[in-house]
Amino acid sequence: MRLSSTDIRDARIVAVLGGAIYAIVIHSWFLSSGVYFSNQGTAAVVFASLYSLVGMFAMAAVPLYLFGRLSLVSSPLATLWVLGNTVSQWLYGAHPHPLSSYLTVWPILLGFVLTITLGEALLRVGLDRTVGRFGLRPAF
Repeated sequence: MRLSSTDIRDARIVAVLGGAIYAIVIHSWFLSSGVYFSNQGTAAVVFASLYSLVGMFAMAAVPLYLFGRLSLVSSPLATLWVLGNTVSQWLYGAHPHPLSSYLTVWPILLGFVLTITLGEALLRVGLDRTVGRFGLRPAF
């Protein structure tokens, strides 16, 4: 099956909207929880804010794009698992600052999600070549 420009555009739109909504929700939770950026200068606060906003956008947009473009389901599921783990640590006090850690180490968490996604992609390509089914295709 060939990808049309409409399929790619739809995946991009869903990824951008999902990433923006996710970033807004996580930052709203961040600010309402009493967590804040330390005031070590305006440039540091602006950098930290942008770094975390870009990170939260990427944590949702990349998995949504991979799901929409290639129907890789492990990507959004792994992202939800990482978020759920952060929420449970926050609720049960298992980690002193899970939300600020989530906003700081997002490149590692995104790498974790992409590693799981790579495993699914390799498995599905292998299955497609051996049995002719379960190949990568657009989800919408």
